[in-house]
Amino acid sequence: MLRDAINEIRLHPGRFVATLLAVAISVGFISAIMIGVRTEENSMTRSGAIAVSKSDVVVEQVSANEQIKPDEVLKAIQGASGVTQAETSMVALFPLTHENFSVYSNAIVLPSAEFRWASLAEGSWPSKEEEITLSKAGAEKLHVKVGDKVTMGFSKDERSGSYRVVGITNDAPSLYSTNSYVTGLGPDRQASKWVVKAQDKAAAIASIKRALEPFGSDNFKVRTADDYRNDQMKQLTGGFDVFRNLLLGFAAISAVVGTIIIANTFTILITQRRRQIGLLRAVGASTGQVAGRLFAEAVLLGLVGSLIGVGIGAGVAAVAGIWTGAIYWGLVFPLGELGIAVLAGVLITVFSMIGPSLAATRVSPLEALQVVPSAARVKRLSITRGVFCCLFLLLGGGLVFQAFVNPAIGLLWAIGGGGFLSLAILLAAPFYVPVLLRLFGWLLGFMGSTVKLATSNSVRNPRRASATAVALMLAVGLVVTLQVAVSTMRTSALSEINQRYPVDVSVRDYDGPLKSGVVEELRRNDGVAKVVEISSKQVELGRRKFSVRNVNAARAELGLPDRMNAPDGVILVSPETAERLPDRVDLPGAGQVEVRSSKSVRYDAAAVSESTFEKLPGQSEIREAWVKLTDRTSSTALNQVMKVISPLSSEVDIGGGATMAGMLEQIVNVLLMVLTALLGVAVVIALVGVGNTLGLSVIERQRESALLRALGMQRRSLRLMLLAEAMLLAVVGIVMGVAAGSFFGWLGVVTSLGMLDETSRPQAVFSVDMLYTGGLILVCVVAAALASVLPGRRAANATPTEALAAE
Repeated sequence: MLRDAINEIRLHPGRFVATLLAVAISVGFISAIMIGVRTEENSMTRSGAIAVSKSDVVVEQVSANEQIKPDEVLKAIQGASGVTQAETSMVALFPLTHENFSVYSNAIVLPSAEFRWASLAEGSWPSKEEEITLSKAGAEKLHVKVGDKVTMGFSKDERSGSYRVVGITNDAPSLYSTNSYVTGLGPDRQASKWVVKAQDKAAAIASIKRALEPFGSDNFKVRTADDYRNDQMKQLTGGFDVFRNLLLGFAAISAVVGTIIIANTFTILITQRRRQIGLLRAVGASTGQVAGRLFAEAVLLGLVGSLIGVGIGAGVAAVAGIWTGAIYWGLVFPLGELGIAVLAGVLITVFSMIGPSLAATRVSPLEALQVVPSAARVKRLSITRGVFCCLFLLLGGGLVFQAFVNPAIGLLWAIGGGGFLSLAILLAAPFYVPVLLRLFGWLLGFMGSTVKLATSNSVRNPRRASATAVALMLAVGLVVTLQVAVSTMRTSALSEINQRYPVDVSVRDYDGPLKSGVVEELRRNDGVAKVVEISSKQVELGRRKFSVRNVNAARAELGLPDRMNAPDGVILVSPETAERLPDRVDLPGAGQVEVRSSKSVRYDAAAVSESTFEKLPGQSEIREAWVKLTDRTSSTALNQVMKVISPLSSEVDIGGGATMAGMLEQIVNVLLMVLTALLGVAVVIALVGVGNTLGLSVIERQRESALLRALGMQRRSLRLMLLAEAMLLAVVGIVMGVAAGSFFGWLGVVTSLGMLDETSRPQAVFSVDMLYTGGLILVCVVAAALASVLPGRRAANATPTEALAAE
């Protein structure tokens, strides 16, 4: 059987290319995650333990005790037998800045030459308090050279100062942090780690433990440097495993899409070989023998594709390692995990083959010699499928309805309902995909008879067309679901931010008027469109003092929403304040006024009209300024403003919605990019399926194509026909995927927000990110068009006489 399987693959390699690609991409994704995560884990462990890399023994203080003096501990360690040299090891993470550039750096107290791991690329090591030596990566990120100055930021209870760069080292590069070397970290920092050189590690550890007994043996942990690194790796492994498992979830989605593609491929292959299988059965081959031969082909394809996938995964992990700098420490190949990945690839292939092979072996020899399945068999399968579709549709609809009836746990109901609705949509594909293909074909019918012929060909085998469209629909639907969910969350959150914080940036002084010159400096800032001063008076309401402001003029000048407008005889307060006040209050100097709630008003402030404000007693003061940025979500514009007001942060309150809006925009953009990239693998596999369907269809219809050529169809028309088929399949998959994904993404957001408290629940605003979703659609359409190129060339280049020849 194995020999027959090898011969089949060797004689007809073109038939199995798509299967190998689907397996290789699926396993390659899994392998890239496993190799990449373990490589990054090793890199971070080695980088984190770099300070002990030249030591034999590490002593670490594991419990805080102010009575323990680091210098006394060091003397005790140095006096222990077997210790040849010992010193403190101090590292702290601080920000370094130079002009407009900043980076977080591991500030390391320069170790002695015996414990030093890095070499100098240029310059020298620091010898004075105000000197610093940077790693090459840190110097590049800060755009500094030897002789320049950098600022190291410390916490408020410690010093901060300017340091002169005296040298640059050849430290290992890292995406996450850089190293820098100084002579000290300030008087408030005490050592809690000591590195030791010893000839006999075990003897040194025993003697050091005895030497530290006067300080309390439970306060210290003494171990070899290798054990210290292993413990560090164990601490990191938990976090990396969570990250790896999250990524493997996306890999599983790609594997599901790959399974559909592989199953579809086997279905087409077995359909093409119906006569061959029928002939084998007619001459005496048993059902088991036929199934065994197909099983051997699946195992062989799965194994070869998986091994190719491991190679692809290693290449991807290497590229990622070069980008992060982890490749410096070498790639890590977790053989056990990679073995599981290979096994998964084989099992996916075998599992995908089970259905088509059982269907083939159940057919009688005479029926197998027919070109297509009998009408009775097709009708029987359709009835069964229809019953299950209706059942899943009713269950899903009921659970979704329950999600809105019981919003407290609506998300759980929605997940269950979404699962059943997804199954109904996927199972019902053979019913609606041919209808949609005919519909889109009819819409494009004006393009001529070639498109009409393509439409007819695409619906000739509904199950094959449906399986191909379903794979693309599933992949696109999953991507769009996450894209719509994230985009809708962003739009809903931005809407809530705009309601509560309509002002981009506000600067407010609690103690008195704003300092002179602040408003003028803000107006000169490039990131500022407008600045308006806000007049306020201090008024007591309900035993609390409020800053009552006249904001109507500012609202009109800055183009703020009408809800911030305060009519005469009305005072606007925050919703929390409105709950504690009666419907009408006595406002000093203005008499009785109506209390209204507004999300745009702060909890300690109130807003009134200009005429009401003038009636209030007390001196009007400019305690606040409102700033309108050139772009509310632009981090550049916000940073330019923050440079002006940050020095006043201890004296003024800085508010507004631009900070939250900008952060939200950055987070969402990164999230959209990452999710689209991760699930993009599934889309790639689905598009491989489109090309595979066309390629095998060309093989299956080579006589028909030859007949069309013989009757006068040009090569160009034949290629156009296959292009039209690819586009029809892709458009149906994309349309259904976008429609289903949009619904499920919106459903997830609505039910998630429904679980929040009503007072803090933002209104769900449906949104589609046109850049990412539109880009996904464009990529799918272009890729589907490209998928038709090779099959089209094969069909067009074959001469009619050769194609019409008997097999």
